Amino acid sequence: MIKILIGITSLIFIIIGIIHGFWAFGGKWGVSTALPTKDESDFPALRPRMLGTLFIGLLCFFASVLLLVQIDLITVIKSSHLSKGLCIVGGIVFLLRAIGEGKYVGFFKKIKHTRFAKQDTAFYSPLCVWISVIFLIASFI
Repeated sequence: MIKILIGITSLIFIIIGIIHGFWAFGGKWGVSTALPTKDESDFPALRPRMLGTLFIGLLCFFASVLLLVQIDLITVIKSSHLSKGLCIVGGIVFLLRAIGEGKYVGFFKKIKHTRFAKQDTAFYSPLCVWISVIFLIASFI
């Protein structure tokens, strides 16, 4: 059962990676709720560039492969101390993302009334907790 949950999480990373690729090449769908804003306006608090967005997409694909390696669905690469350590790092990173940086993202953000903030509380931060738990479980496999 746990391998199925890890596999589903890997698929989620693939979908997120594809969306980031779409955004990197000019796609607009979903951007308005994917970036934090300073207030109710549509002006994002940050403006990610093409290379940064592509980099995040590639990290998502890497995370997907890492999880698949841990459950032996990718056999070309064997699970090792390195892959287990990277899963622990991934778990910590996503837990920190869920907690937030204090102002715009995470459960403890100060700005809570924007479209992004509502999406973050309802969807993005809980997803980060889920991913964190999955990474930490995968590190023990």
